[in-house]
Amino acid sequence: MDTDASRVLEHGVKLGKATWDALLTATGWSTQDVDRVIGHQVGAGHRREVLAAFGVDERRDHSTFELLGNIGTVSVPLTAAHAVQQGAITRGDRVGLLGIGSGLNCLMLGVQW
Repeated sequence: MDTDASRVLEHGVKLGKATWDALLTATGWSTQDVDRVIGHQVGAGHRREVLAAFGVDERRDHSTFELLGNIGTVSVPLTAAHAVQQGAITRGDRVGLLGIGSGLNCLMLGVQW
């Protein structure tokens, strides 16, 4: 397999932004309304690019990459569970669950905890 990582990142962020905008439209939320985001965590650079494109402050992202590394498809549910355990997500919070796959597929879910 041969992957052009920089182009995957570029197009993944573009697809993620379009999906983020669709999520906000579907939920009626604005970026500022979202209390916490949990994303698929490939690495620090990817995280910075995605959050910047979405206009989300890094302090609203709950990251476990530093602790667990890239844990693939389980990163969103496992990181959400970690955020709840750590008290970073509490009842009533608006949470964006952000799945952006390197195969350039994307699924996001807005949840009012």
